[in-house]
Amino acid sequence: MIRVVLFVVLSALAACTADNRQTARIPDVPKPGDSSRTERALQALTQAINAASPASAYAKRAVILLTMGRYTDALADINEAIERNDNIGSYYLTRANVLRALQQPAKALENAQRAEILGVNTPELYTLQGDLLQQQNQFDKARLYVARALQMAPYDGEAYFFNGLMAAKQGDTAQALALYDQSLRLKPRYLETYNQLSAIYRTLGDVNTALAYNERAVRYFPNNPKLIYSRGLIYHTSGRLDSAMTCYQQTIKLQPTYYQAFFQSGLINQKYRNYYGALANYQRVQQLRPQFPRIDTYIGFCYEQMGQYDQAIAAYTKATQQNAGDRQAAAGLWRSERRQYAQQNPYNSVILPDATDPLPAATNRPTLDTTRVRIKTIEPKIRVSTGESDSLRRTVKPIN
Repeated sequence: MIRVVLFVVLSALAACTADNRQTARIPDVPKPGDSSRTERALQALTQAINAASPASAYAKRAVILLTMGRYTDALADINEAIERNDNIGSYYLTRANVLRALQQPAKALENAQRAEILGVNTPELYTLQGDLLQQQNQFDKARLYVARALQMAPYDGEAYFFNGLMAAKQGDTAQALALYDQSLRLKPRYLETYNQLSAIYRTLGDVNTALAYNERAVRYFPNNPKLIYSRGLIYHTSGRLDSAMTCYQQTIKLQPTYYQAFFQSGLINQKYRNYYGALANYQRVQQLRPQFPRIDTYIGFCYEQMGQYDQAIAAYTKATQQNAGDRQAAAGLWRSERRQYAQQNPYNSVILPDATDPLPAATNRPTLDTTRVRIKTIEPKIRVSTGESDSLRRTVKPIN
């Protein structure tokens, strides 16, 4: 009996020692910017997962995949880690960060709160919660979390950034600029601060300052598609359309799924009345982002201008079905249907269908000699909105 107990104890100790050795072989997450170490760590973690599939390896690999922008893969890994061990707060923090990157703030907030319940008490968590709350316009709660982060880390540039973002959303541009500048002093490699500063100065019409912040960001993040796209918007709003188009094309080359760049390219092609090019851009947007607001209206407009009324009617009809309040789509449908009828019935251009059966002749009514009647074509009136809401003719449509 003693020998059996001793054997069980020794076996358990051996298993624990093996697990500890396995865990010891799992590499730490490398620092951002070290691409060679990141790749080596990713390979090592994959080997560890293939060998024994520990939860910690999945969690660490999820962090690396998140930094690489592979959000779907990161979510799959962190979900696997939590399924294997659902009592570690840092795992939920990682999942919250991944869900934020996937633009799912409500689910991200649930996971961040779960991380806090499980004992995570870090500035990163509180800053994250502040961001997720401000995304849902819960500014008072968001400020409390950001303030807590700053109490723990007074020099956290990211926290200052989110305070600035909230100020900007509530219309206090001066305060937002001051907070963004403070954020840059503390964290000069934070990309979003540069994007927001460029956007504010672009909106204010200060093109030179907007470009200056964009250029500073490029020094830290060369060939970043978001920065090049932002530069295109600056040129676009200032009327330098050729330069803007060049930036959009560079953005697409770096990131072929950047649908906003395709859309802005479509607007420029439409401005130049290159409707074939604009249509190709808008159709690409629709492929990448089927729910893009009013994309069928833009597609219908291009078809209409190209004289392809069947396709225009189909696109406008879809747009009105999706949004009954889209007056431009409704007006485009009205125009296209009548132009199509006029095209198909050139000798009856009053836009009224011919009667299939002749009407009975009225008694005692004189017969009209139609050989002397000249029928003048009545063209349908084109309704053009001249207000600022005419987004089909707008130079730049804001992208959310």
